[in-house]
Amino acid sequence: MQAPSHASQARDRLPVLEHRTSRRRVTRYGLFAVLGAFTAVSAVATYKNLYPTKVTGIGAKVNAGTVNDVKTLLAGQKYVRNTEGRFYILPATADSIIAVYWKCVHLGCTVPAPSPALEGNIQCPCHGSLYNGMTGDLIHGPATHPLDYFPVTIDNGAVIVDTGKVTTRQAYSPDQTTKLA
Repeated sequence: MQAPSHASQARDRLPVLEHRTSRRRVTRYGLFAVLGAFTAVSAVATYKNLYPTKVTGIGAKVNAGTVNDVKTLLAGQKYVRNTEGRFYILPATADSIIAVYWKCVHLGCTVPAPSPALEGNIQCPCHGSLYNGMTGDLIHGPATHPLDYFPVTIDNGAVIVDTGKVTTRQAYSPDQTTKLA
């Protein structure tokens, strides 16, 4: 009897080497892996977008400070700017406030705070709409109505602005304000 050849012994020990994988199969598996990873990442991103874990700022109730803090700021600079909620608190009357959205109703530009150079009024930098710096009422356009406003409540001495309820109005009315106690 003859001893088995060297080549047949190598094949017996490593049967995987006999089965070759084609480039086409590697490409196909690679494409499926990339598509699977893309689908998984997209599903996770969509889920996180649809179900946010914590809503803060615009769309939530925002604490704008205590009543005393708001009164102090209004006495000095005539407005309170809240970056988190994207609104200004304006002194509508001597004892009441209104929270107006800082987005111009014309085309959505961000309006600056009331300016002493404009007699305390607010002017949109994009197209020049001019709003009353105490109420957000429209003085002249191209905008067609006053700045939108948010409901304000006083809760245990804190001024709470509900930025989830943007209210569009046709004119300023005293019932849109909240009295500071």
